Amino acid sequence: MHKRMIDSAVISTIRGVVETELSPARIVSVAVEEDVDFDDELILRVNIVFEIEGDRLDPKKVLGLVRHLREPLQAVHVARFPVISFMTPTEADGAAA
Repeated sequence: MHKRMIDSAVISTIRGVVETELSPARIVSVAVEEDVDFDDELILRVNIVFEIEGDRLDPKKVLGLVRHLREPLQAVHVARFPVISFMTPTEADGAAA
């Protein structure tokens, strides 16, 4: 499948929601790409690298994140469902190696 470049407005929208909802975590980076899941549904694969004391996000905040993203994504004309993964900078460095 040909992957289309993600619009900067989409990335900015996602980053803004993530920064607000996951505070006090510091968001190091947000990478987004279009993809297809196992059921051939169109999705957005969102990879978030974060820093927070103890390297643990609040599970309640993580659980509600997709719900908080849906309306802002629709506002920038994105209907794809966001599938989110989280990593610390150390984990991200290990994944890149």
